[in-house]
Amino acid sequence: MPAQSERLHFSERWLNAYERYRYRRHIHAFRLGLAIVFSTLLAKVFHLQHGEWIGMTVFVVLGMLQFQGAIYSKAVERMLGTAIGLGVGLAVLWLNQHYLQDGVFFYLIIGAASAVAGWSAVGKNGYVAMLAGLTMCMLIGDGSHHWLDSGLMRAMNVLIGAVIAIAAAKLLPLRSTLMWRFMLADNLTDCAKMIAEISNGKRMTRERLEQNMMKMRKINARMVKSRSHLAATSGESHISSNMMEAMQHAHRKIVTTTELLLTTAAKLRAPTLNESEIRLLDRHFNQLQRELRLTVRLIKGHYARRIRIDTSLNTELSKPAARLHYDWQGFLWLSTNMRNEIAALVILLQRSRNKWLDKKRVTAPQRTPSPRYRSGATISRLKNTNSK
Repeated sequence: MPAQSERLHFSERWLNAYERYRYRRHIHAFRLGLAIVFSTLLAKVFHLQHGEWIGMTVFVVLGMLQFQGAIYSKAVERMLGTAIGLGVGLAVLWLNQHYLQDGVFFYLIIGAASAVAGWSAVGKNGYVAMLAGLTMCMLIGDGSHHWLDSGLMRAMNVLIGAVIAIAAAKLLPLRSTLMWRFMLADNLTDCAKMIAEISNGKRMTRERLEQNMMKMRKINARMVKSRSHLAATSGESHISSNMMEAMQHAHRKIVTTTELLLTTAAKLRAPTLNESEIRLLDRHFNQLQRELRLTVRLIKGHYARRIRIDTSLNTELSKPAARLHYDWQGFLWLSTNMRNEIAALVILLQRSRNKWLDKKRVTAPQRTPSPRYRSGATISRLKNTNSK
């Protein structure tokens, strides 16, 4: 039973989508090392001519790419470019052996083929054209009399290397959809923590503000990085690019609003609020944190049912906001606008849920919840300390 429990724990840990996201660099390094060892052993055991091309191809295809979609595209481009270059190179060598005899036309053909490859390399699918030209040059530069056998062996080794890279990509697979999902989830989690920092009743000193701004820079960097996964996520999950852009737009608005709330909070004057207004603000900011955490749980797959963000609280805030100083009006408008953006994001996520959620609904492991801070009543105390 203990051994079975350990196996179950290992399976839950490393087959879990969120764990693959957290340890993606470790997984990538492990897969690449394993693929190179296998490639080297394959070349040595079978004494393959030009066997180094297997490992070289694995590194080219897998080296800087972590995600399945990009790896498959790179492997296909590698195989296609090699096949085209091999065909052109062998044709030129055949013509040279039978007709051209290293004459002027031999070099003119090489120059023309290289020019075509260079023209195509700076356009769409340029990697294919570049590899075709490279393969052609390597074949033509081979001075041996066994150029046909040598060329065919190199092509075969490239194909073997591409297949190994694709197989390695399927080992603990990393998909752009997972990266995009969990980067979004991590950012919303950190935004909820930042809202708690803004409204926890502690004085926003310069030191605290600088520390929180450092955290915001990490959030912004993660948001920028998540954008690079939009196209691949759209292709993997078959979500339209317009919907992906709409979700990224809501993501950006939430992050930007959080940063504006942070920089504005320390500059606000102490408001004059009655007890009911303090309770309303308290409910508003606590509800905002809860809505962010609820959206995170939706993204991680914890909710099978649909959720709805209630924006009616925004209307209640409009009355006390109307008589406050314009700085406070802007501060409350930002926070209510964040709720609208969260609601819009939740609608888009639920519309496309069946496309971005794992088929087996693998969820992230439960963590110990972070401390939650009360806000409304402490906001008044916060502004009083900031005004001193």
